[in-house]
Formats: sequence, C-alpha cells, structure tokens
Amino acid sequence: MTIDKYSEKNKGDFENIWVNWLADSMRIKPEEKDVEEVQNPVSNYIQEGGMVFYANKSGECIGAVAVKKLNSTDYEFCKLVVDEKARGLGLGKKLVQKCIDYVKEVNGKNLYLQSFHKLEIAVKMYIGMGFIDALAPHGMLVVERTEIIMKMEIK
Repeated sequence: MTIDKYSEKNKGDFENIWVNWLADSMRIKPEEKDVEEVQNPVSNYIQEGGMVFYANKSGECIGAVAVKKLNSTDYEFCKLVVDEKARGLGLGKKLVQKCIDYVKEVNGKNLYLQSFHKLEIAVKMYIGMGFIDALAPHGMLVVERTEIIMKMEIK
C-alpha cells in the first residue's frame, strides 16, 4: 500500500470513494459544493496551495484526503475517507499524518478539521493525535453538517 500525492492515475477516485461513503455509510447527501470539490481536486485544492493524497493498494484507491489552504498560515484537512474493506488498519491515521507532514513542509502554522459526532472513532483518533476543539479560522467554509471543529498547532 502506498500513499501518493494526486496524479492523473487517481483522477475520479476522490469523487467515487467519498461520495459513495457519505451516501452509503453516513446516509447523508453531499452538498453541491462538496461534489464540485471532489470532482475537481486540482482547481479546488492543489492550485490553491493544498494537496490531495490517495491510498492505493494493488492499483485500487482505498482511501483519500484533501488538504485545503485557508489563509497564509492555516490549512484544513477535509473529506478523509477510507474504503470499508480497509478500515481498522490504521489507514485513516496515516492519511492524517500525511496532511500534517504536508502542512509542516509548506510552513503552515495550524491544521484544522470539521467533523460530526457520528464519527466517534475518527474523533477519538483526532484527539489522540493532538487535535483540540477550536473555532473556525478565517477562510474556512463551515458546512451544514459540521458539529465539531478541531485544530492542531504545527510545530
């Protein structure tokens, strides 16, 4: 298994894995802005100073996450998803760590996330990694389903 930065080989994978997860596992219809973002990761994340990472195993995408630049110092990781057959293997944590490493690499100061209480296992993982409750920073578009905002100070 590898975790790779966006490339054309993963074109379409982000939308497929994330929209299916949200609809099937969470029983939530994605907001229009969400769909547009995962359909166009280059223009929505990469060209704006962020990145998209894909977990690939045997040529198949089994996880993805985006890092979005919010302002000159703050970033947000968003749309973290791990395929059902790859859960419980620590892949979510590895994808979040890639986001942390990326923000360090570009000299960011804070990494934020949005979540909701139904994702209890993920929220516990975030706390265990050092994320704390926070208010939304300048530049963060808080989506309707958000119940929790957390941040990690990058050192």
